[in-house]
Amino acid sequence: MNTRALRALLCLIADADSVGSIENYRAELLVALADLLPCDLLVWNEFPIGGTREPMGSTQPRDAISPALQTTFASHMLEHPLIRHYAAGDRQARRLSDAICLRAMHRLGLYYEFFRPLGVEHQLTLGLTGPPGCLVGISLDRARHDFVDEELLLADLLRPHLEAAELALTRAVARAALTTREREVLDLAAAGATNAAVAEALVVSPGTVKKHLDNIYSKLRVSSRAAAADRAGAPR
Repeated sequence: MNTRALRALLCLIADADSVGSIENYRAELLVALADLLPCDLLVWNEFPIGGTREPMGSTQPRDAISPALQTTFASHMLEHPLIRHYAAGDRQARRLSDAICLRAMHRLGLYYEFFRPLGVEHQLTLGLTGPPGCLVGISLDRARHDFVDEELLLADLLRPHLEAAELALTRAVARAALTTREREVLDLAAAGATNAAVAEALVVSPGTVKKHLDNIYSKLRVSSRAAAADRAGAPR
């Protein structure tokens, strides 16, 4: 094992909230993972399940997947046998070869139209907690040589730490997007206070509280107090 690369990755994970932005953290994370688990392509992905929005992601090397290929993946992603596992709630690290043999994979439209143009024959993926209706995860891809058992175990051991860092950074960024007053409203609402109780505590009208909550939902892309509290890490 490359202990230097492992130490660098763990330091990055521990200091995730100091990187400056989610995008910068994910880009640095993929570089660090590539140093620890050498591969040809790494992708951080957010897959909307059952929606019309295309997957979001970062890649290492940067911009390795064209917009056209992203659209292609969106149309074939439910063919991916590992996505089925993650959609069922299983987020552990897995190899594609453990779910499907190469011969069967080569018959998929996903392979012919997406993996083949990228030169991908072997993949290791791990899932992370994401927004409602989305699957979030990291894939490591190789043209030759499948991932060995030791690499699979290492990825699975790292997964909870990666998930915790992603959650902490997402919450920090979400909370920073709110005004001081919006954070006050959310903290009280998350603790169980009604609009009237929040209004009384902050000496404002219930209508003003509702307006603040509407702004919070819009900024955080959620539709309920519980989801907003979870996204911003408000105490409950």
